[in-house]
Amino acid sequence: MKLLKWLLGTVVVLVLVVGVGVVALVYLVDWNDFKDTIQNQVKKQTGRDLQITGDLSPSVFPWAGISIGEISLANADGFGDVPFASIDSADVKVKLLPLIKREINVRTVELKGLQLDLQREADGTTNWDDLLHSTTTTTTTVSSDDDTKTQVTTEVEGSSATIAALSVGGIEVLDANVSWRDATTGTDAALSGFNLRTDAIELEKPFALNVDFSVASNSMDLTADINGSGELMIDLDSQVYTVKGFTLSTDAKGGALPAGELAATLQADVVAMLDQQKVDVSSLKLAALGLELDGSLAVEDLDTEPAITGQFASNEFSPKEMFGKLGIEAPVTADESVLSKASLKLALAATPDSAALNELSIMLDDTNFTGEASVPSLEGAIPPVRFDFAVDAIDLDRYLPPVSEATNADAPVDEPAGEGTGTDGDTPIELPTEMMRQLDIDGTFRVGSVKISNLTTSDIVIPVKASGGKLALQDVQAKMYEGQFNGSTRIDVASNTPSYGVQMTLAGIQADPLLADLMQKESFLSGGGEVAADISTSGNTVNKIMAGLNGQFNTAFTDGSINGINIGYQIRRAKAALTGESLPEEEGSVKTDFSSLAVSGTFTDGVMSSDDLDMRSPLLRLGGEGTVDLPGEAVDYTLTTLITGTAQGQGGADLDSLKGVQLDIPIRGSFDELAANFAGVILSGMKDNITGNLKNQAKALADEKAAELKAQADELKAAKEAELREKAEEVKSEAVDKAKDKLKGLFK
Repeated sequence: MKLLKWLLGTVVVLVLVVGVGVVALVYLVDWNDFKDTIQNQVKKQTGRDLQITGDLSPSVFPWAGISIGEISLANADGFGDVPFASIDSADVKVKLLPLIKREINVRTVELKGLQLDLQREADGTTNWDDLLHSTTTTTTTVSSDDDTKTQVTTEVEGSSATIAALSVGGIEVLDANVSWRDATTGTDAALSGFNLRTDAIELEKPFALNVDFSVASNSMDLTADINGSGELMIDLDSQVYTVKGFTLSTDAKGGALPAGELAATLQADVVAMLDQQKVDVSSLKLAALGLELDGSLAVEDLDTEPAITGQFASNEFSPKEMFGKLGIEAPVTADESVLSKASLKLALAATPDSAALNELSIMLDDTNFTGEASVPSLEGAIPPVRFDFAVDAIDLDRYLPPVSEATNADAPVDEPAGEGTGTDGDTPIELPTEMMRQLDIDGTFRVGSVKISNLTTSDIVIPVKASGGKLALQDVQAKMYEGQFNGSTRIDVASNTPSYGVQMTLAGIQADPLLADLMQKESFLSGGGEVAADISTSGNTVNKIMAGLNGQFNTAFTDGSINGINIGYQIRRAKAALTGESLPEEEGSVKTDFSSLAVSGTFTDGVMSSDDLDMRSPLLRLGGEGTVDLPGEAVDYTLTTLITGTAQGQGGADLDSLKGVQLDIPIRGSFDELAANFAGVILSGMKDNITGNLKNQAKALADEKAAELKAQADELKAAKEAELREKAEEVKSEAVDKAKDKLKGLFK
């Protein structure tokens, strides 16, 4: 027992002696006398000058620490005369006795007036490269079984002794400033007036943190004031770090922003569970431009391959108002009520190698858009894309510009290509071929119904595929105007010359409502039928594309009419003009009825040829053959008309004289000539053919009349001769009788 007391007494005496020595060292020695020594050591270790302008004020008991006045560290060679780092003052003190129990009790940590200058030159070097040290290593000699010795170098990490307790009276960083200049990108940024304050900090107990600072960038023409706050908690044993009620708000201004300014707020609760390599972000909320996005995020496998999952949903916002806040003029739409409301929901999943957007739901006015998309691999300049999107119903005409009220006469006349426009048919079409060759897309668009250019289509399926420079819409399907559309279109830029192709069939279509909706006026064709085409081409200019057209098409319609022209009336009109008859009045319904109409054609190097036009109606039959030269912009076609009847309203009795007559009507001329007066070309051809037919009819009638008159003359002549002969016989008989009587008188 006496021994124990002696030992304790000895320890106390030693502590007192050491304590008195340390106190004497602190209070009897002027630490400022060591400034030169400290500065020289820094110069030796870093090659930079350290300037200690302020006083060094150490303390030992009960708080061990130091207070530092003004101090600065010179910049690296070649980075200017501005100090790399400087402070106005700093004060850090730790309570001494709790350190024995591995408990850290820190009084308020103060740092004032930090100035930090960060730079990167054009060659990539920075002004802190010389301050970075490699990992400490140790070399160990190892003996093997064969008595050989091998030196093994291993990395040595610093001590990571567990802290039993931590208590900090608070942290206060005032008026810190950091500047950044990057010559490799030509960017700069400056953080100024940085202030950070915390409440007293203890392990496993929440404490408040507040921060505010300003950011400015000349290169980006941007300034921003930022404020942040939150409640933090640190659990070192469980390695759990929590931030609750975190709020970060900014008020930014500058030309880099669409409207010159932006106010935004970010809120969240964050829990980092480092022992599980996991971070959870809940109550996440981002508010800006009238959009409020709420959601949550989770990050797992932080130390291996981080995997992020999250869900987000927005409030209902006005896109039109957002345009205004962005400083963008809202589009003028045919329906002023559109772009008034929108919202979105989505779920995301991402890893360093891939990303996916799931459960996507967008509402715009009365339209709902749903789908999912993924990027299976993030490697490559353009990663692959997979998607499946669906739209329930949308009227795109509501979002298009309103139709101009100006009449066609007031509308400007389009200049021919190449005249005043700076372009012509030989101007190369600039396609992003290199980008298109890298595309890897496989997805599908589905639309319940859509209206565009007054055309209504439903049950639309559009598969999209792109690979190896080939972009295709394959097996497109849609229902429209009682018919079914199936088709595919492709663009191939794998070679130097782009090629194009279209394949389509349209079966059971009703032409009248389709064309009437499309043109917003009376359709030029009615009837039910089908259309099919298989056409391809290649070229990098408009002229080459037209000259490269090859393929075929065919159409067939039944029980319809060609509206806008009454071929029977035009024939009667031409006949009346030639014969001097009064011009007949045109029937109220200007159309040419048909029971069937079919035509096909073949494209060969841009020239369409067709020889099988076949239209049949109660009045006439139409045939035709010829060519349409697209590169040459010319038509050489002969329309053949055979009048077969005199149906009421389609020609009448006025065409009796032409019944059975075949009229060949040439349609020849340039596109411009035909566009200027197509009806005149047809009428002129009709006149020429009717003139020839009437001449032939007149000659036939004249020959028939001549034969009739000759027959009448011959008959009259024969009758006259018989009468004369009879008369002669009578005269002769009378003469004989008179002669006989005279002879009788002589012989009496």
